[in-house]
Amino acid sequence: MFQSGRIWLCAGVGILCGLIASLPCSRAADPLAAPKSASDSDVFGLTVLHKFQLQISAKDYAAMEPKGGGMPFGPGGPPGGPGRPGPGGPPAPGGMPAAAGFGFVFDSVHARLQADDQNFEDVGVRYKGNATYMMSSRLAKRSFKIDFDRYKDGASFHGIKKLNLHCGVLDSTKIREALAYAVFRAAGVPAPRTALAEVNLTVPGRYDAEYLGLYSVVEQVDKAFLTAHFKSDKGILLKPEGMRGISFLGDDPAAYKKPFDGKTEGDDQQWRRLVDFAKLINQADKERFQKEIGTFLDIEAFLRYLAANTLLVNFDSFMGMGHNYYLYLVPATNKFVFIPWDLDLAFGSHPMFGPMDQQINMSIDHPQLGEINLIDRLLALPDVKQAFREEIRRLMDTVFNDEVLGKEIDAIKDVSKDPLAREQLAVAARKEGGGFGPGPGGPGPMFGGTPMSLRTFVQKRSEAVASQLAGQNPGIIPRPSFGPGGPGGPGGGFGRMLARPLLNASDKDQDGKLSKAEIETAAAELLTKWDKDGNGQLDEKELEAAINGLMPSPQFGPPGGPNRGPANRP
Repeated sequence: MFQSGRIWLCAGVGILCGLIASLPCSRAADPLAAPKSASDSDVFGLTVLHKFQLQISAKDYAAMEPKGGGMPFGPGGPPGGPGRPGPGGPPAPGGMPAAAGFGFVFDSVHARLQADDQNFEDVGVRYKGNATYMMSSRLAKRSFKIDFDRYKDGASFHGIKKLNLHCGVLDSTKIREALAYAVFRAAGVPAPRTALAEVNLTVPGRYDAEYLGLYSVVEQVDKAFLTAHFKSDKGILLKPEGMRGISFLGDDPAAYKKPFDGKTEGDDQQWRRLVDFAKLINQADKERFQKEIGTFLDIEAFLRYLAANTLLVNFDSFMGMGHNYYLYLVPATNKFVFIPWDLDLAFGSHPMFGPMDQQINMSIDHPQLGEINLIDRLLALPDVKQAFREEIRRLMDTVFNDEVLGKEIDAIKDVSKDPLAREQLAVAARKEGGGFGPGPGGPGPMFGGTPMSLRTFVQKRSEAVASQLAGQNPGIIPRPSFGPGGPGGPGGGFGRMLARPLLNASDKDQDGKLSKAEIETAAAELLTKWDKDGNGQLDEKELEAAINGLMPSPQFGPPGGPNRGPANRP
């Protein structure tokens, strides 16, 4: 692993000084290898391939279907109607923003599991994911959370109590997530370890050892994870949803508990610390922010996290859609750190941000979507911005380059080649619809662009970032694309991203098509959701509010044409 440059706080004068010590630590044999412990080699590694056999009763399999949920603004969505957040502000009243969860409630059921050569007679299993579930809801292959000790105290797989099996429905390569986590770990960011697994499913009367395909195995961020990385699990662990940035929701800590979704209980003092952190970010003047931010946030760790996200062009994150991350208050320092999560849309593959050949040139000076107060205010400090650029340089030199990451891409592709071929045969035999972006190049065709291999993406992204660091290229300010004329060129993807979830939510008889009656039902549900005055009609104000609920804030800029350079920042 490599340590990043150090940022020291000159506490005596309360001014942040970005003093970069670019002395690398000794090079590990494999900079992308997961941290080692006694059982790691049996469980985790980029080229570790497990074989899992799940067996679920027909009754329990039916009970796994979520309670409620659906598109956050369409038929079957959670109550409350459309809404969107302001820049870095609280969730919109009366509804959840586009980045929020879909309102699903997944119940765990009993299952049998054979994991390699170990047999578990009674584990907990449930579906997981929001958009992932919507996109895979017509497929046999879905994402699962395995809870080894839910029904049997002390049960574990090589000492691990929970594992996530991610189906990769949004990633046709099926290897983005494992590679992206490896980059974060190599950057010195506390991030889950991963492996791969071939998964078979038996459901009496429905599937008989059915081959589902290749999954990413992802470590759970839980108390064991916290203890391993921070020597203590006594801090408060949060997984925010429904906002962009760290929103200030008032002085009452109770207002933070639902949107920040505490995964550990935390005490009153820790929740108060979160309130004060949010208040500093959103309300403090420049002098106070500069003086105090380092007492609330591990700035060095945050810059490593932000640099990895930036190089990976990972917009399904804190810097983009405002979710898919954990926030942990470390007891030893009383400072917050960020932990990445759900990285299947890394490597420039988020459908709302244009084709991959555009995403390779996303800005490093303004890497976030729109305004996110924490990032905006930190990068406005010259010393911090310089430290951030140095962190990007360090990662490019040590990890994010063809020599290191390119070789790892080839290695994991070799391991996954045969499982993916078997998966394609199984999908064809089940006569299931395609996934998200056909072909080994991932989602390129969905954008209207050209497929691009992950290794080519790394090469071209490295070149683009190097030219930005040299001052030769301003880069492209990120913003969503909703159709032709996305950031810097054609090839939106919003409609294609939503087509399948909307079909799934509206197709009552599940025949893969929308009948006239189903369309009328869906339209009636939307009218009920958007008709605020209840008069059975949508006036201009209600329609405008509904459309705004479907799209991010107008501050991100209208679709069409390039949005380049600092002068064009939102």
